[in-house]
Amino acid sequence: MSELVKVSEAGDDRVGDVVFVHGLGGNPRDYWMADPSKPGTFWPEWIAKDFPNLGVWSLGYDAAKFAWQGTAMPLVDRATHALALLDADEIGAKPIVFITHSMGGLLVKQMIRNGLDFGDVRWKAIADATRGICFISTPHTGADLANYVKFLTRFLATVAVKDLEANDPRLLELNRWYRNHAFTRFKTQAYCEKKVTGWKGLGVIVVDDRSADPGLPGVVPVPLDEDHLSICKPLSRDALLYKRVRRLVKECLINPR
Repeated sequence: MSELVKVSEAGDDRVGDVVFVHGLGGNPRDYWMADPSKPGTFWPEWIAKDFPNLGVWSLGYDAAKFAWQGTAMPLVDRATHALALLDADEIGAKPIVFITHSMGGLLVKQMIRNGLDFGDVRWKAIADATRGICFISTPHTGADLANYVKFLTRFLATVAVKDLEANDPRLLELNRWYRNHAFTRFKTQAYCEKKVTGWKGLGVIVVDDRSADPGLPGVVPVPLDEDHLSICKPLSRDALLYKRVRRLVKECLINPR
């Protein structure tokens, strides 16, 4: 089931929104926790506490019914569904920063594209209100999808992995579109993993530094000593990922430059 979890709605003095978008095989809460048994590790709440005048949200979608195209809800349709979820809570009336991991980054790029292309005024407002996007181990390019496909096969067999593998050119086309439209619109951060993911005996770097590179001038993927599953789960407020994301939020929504 798709849902938009309200972490903090702020109030009448709300000046912007931060929306977390998870990857495949997760839910909008546990996915962002270093330890699901410890609620204090849910780092969207750290953002909410640091910026009480921001709305903070976590977007969840049904990973078991996600596909690149064809057999389940395709990426384009999933993005349209997500836009409708955000619009229902009036996201788009204030500036937005998206924090994404893995396939969640591709979903947000498609959401921006649909918002600009589909002609719905409210969905366009979401795209126009976007000020920043953080991509955490998002496979932007088809430089080497083999390891990503291996990961998906082990992680969630119901995903149309073969469609993703076969339609590598579509991934490249989406990234070309994003590069052409993002350069002047958004501040962008990107991160890549440097440890192999040993989950279920996988033993590979799922998204390497080439695939994690969105190809934007001045945007260099920051390597982190994490694997594909741990990279989006900072252990504390002192973690490099959290401090940089916090700065991105501040620069985009609190003190825009």
